[in-house]
Amino acid sequence: MNYDELLSINTIPKEIDKSLYEQLQRGLIHTSYRDEIRLFSCVKEGNPKKLLAQVQPLISSGIFVGEMSGNSLMQFKYIAVSTMALATRYAIQGGLSELEAYSFSDNFIRTIDETESTTDIMILLTNKIMELTNMVKESRDKIVHSPHIRKSIAYINKNITKKITVKEISQHCGISADYLSHLFKKEIGDSLSNYILKQKLELAKTLLWEGADSKKISSSLGFCSQSHFISAFKKEYNITPNEFISHTK
Repeated sequence: MNYDELLSINTIPKEIDKSLYEQLQRGLIHTSYRDEIRLFSCVKEGNPKKLLAQVQPLISSGIFVGEMSGNSLMQFKYIAVSTMALATRYAIQGGLSELEAYSFSDNFIRTIDETESTTDIMILLTNKIMELTNMVKESRDKIVHSPHIRKSIAYINKNITKKITVKEISQHCGISADYLSHLFKKEIGDSLSNYILKQKLELAKTLLWEGADSKKISSSLGFCSQSHFISAFKKEYNITPNEFISHTK
């Protein structure tokens, strides 16, 4: 599939697509940590217009990433999957349901796995992040969480690398732990403790992609032990962290 053929399936502006296509001919796109935060914050906010405004200068800058694989196609696949994993976390933080977000991410990964063109991969990634951002916008337009729940989620996001208890979150919100647990389950559809665990595990997947080992991840994300992390990971994804890495190589 050539560039002109790709335009027929794209949802982003043509001038951005063309710039992206040209950048891909020269190397791999990289963003600084600060730029990444700005970019993914647009996903979290459900703001597609702001996302486009962030994407365009990043594409124009043409900064490159470090090599993740000696294989060019696999390099692009690594970038696409790790980027979508981050975008998915931010989408959930923005209010998109975990079921929708993870289903979207899983479908994307399956598509990427079958894609054999580096250009197709990166243009697909850009379009899918835009689509995900629009999903967050639609979700936020439909559902407005109570102040206590918004405050709880913000606290979890800010302290995701620490050990977080329901009690300390309830104290932060100024309500009882029992009432917060009841409210969280009612509005989010999952227990507070399970929600925290899932957010940690999603971040763990990204860290695994970036080369961190289980011992380092378990420590940095506040798990009580490496075995606890591995057990929780396998229970959630039906695969161990090492198996997850081996499947991505």
